[in-house]
Amino acid sequence: MEWNYQTIQRDGFDFLIAQNNTKGPNLYWLGSALYYPRVIPETMASKYHITVVDHRGFANRIESTPENESTYDLDVVLDDFHFFQNHLQIPACTILGHSGHGYMALTYAKKYPNRVTKLVMVATGPNHGAPLLERETYFATFASEERKEKHIQLQTNFQKQIESHPDGLRNFFNLYCVSQDALGFYDLKMDSTQLWEGIGTNKLAFDYLFGKVFVEINVENYLSTLKLPIQLILGKYDFQVAPYYTWDTIIERFPDVKRTVLDHCGHLPFFEDPNQFVQIMDSE
Repeated sequence: MEWNYQTIQRDGFDFLIAQNNTKGPNLYWLGSALYYPRVIPETMASKYHITVVDHRGFANRIESTPENESTYDLDVVLDDFHFFQNHLQIPACTILGHSGHGYMALTYAKKYPNRVTKLVMVATGPNHGAPLLERETYFATFASEERKEKHIQLQTNFQKQIESHPDGLRNFFNLYCVSQDALGFYDLKMDSTQLWEGIGTNKLAFDYLFGKVFVEINVENYLSTLKLPIQLILGKYDFQVAPYYTWDTIIERFPDVKRTVLDHCGHLPFFEDPNQFVQIMDSE
């Protein structure tokens, strides 16, 4: 699938935008416009007109003044997305957020309900706080010995990389993500090195949003106000975020949230089982 890229300058950042040429239903995808087109399968790209937009954690910072946490305030990030949707003339449509970006999609749907017709959260836990701790227990009890051995090997390699660069790894984030492959992919042969190649990040954005804001976020406060279809798509072999069952008590209170757990998928179910993923997306 061919993707068209453009850069939009806004508030001291260069944001990358990726769009495909498919003339299907619009799908507004939040995250990294460099990473996600690499993992969005042909099955999806040939069905939806997809627009993938950077958030400030991935955008190239061109402002010379010092950054601080307010630079990455969640409301500011949501305003970026709103600006892009209007600037690119994307009509109200399905919005998708994967992993921590699921919280961005959720909060965007609340702040701008007239710009969203459906919310899809993929591989997103209830938050990055207490539920996230359960992944260690889940991994210890559910993962195979082969998976555990692969994870130890990847962690050992990552530690050696850190130790060999005492001044700090230039591509720390990318190498860290690769070190999580045994936690994130059902297929233990998967090596995500090329998927992360060349992707830059702003560390403070991730420290603040993923390490503070999403630790404390209460998804129920948002789910209770949304009046649109909501799909939660999770992988049974996802050990990177809170396990699928940590949603149980929330789903009981919000039965309109359609949760689907894919048996042979990890952290990227759209990548590992695209046909079933698209079927779920198309269901109501």
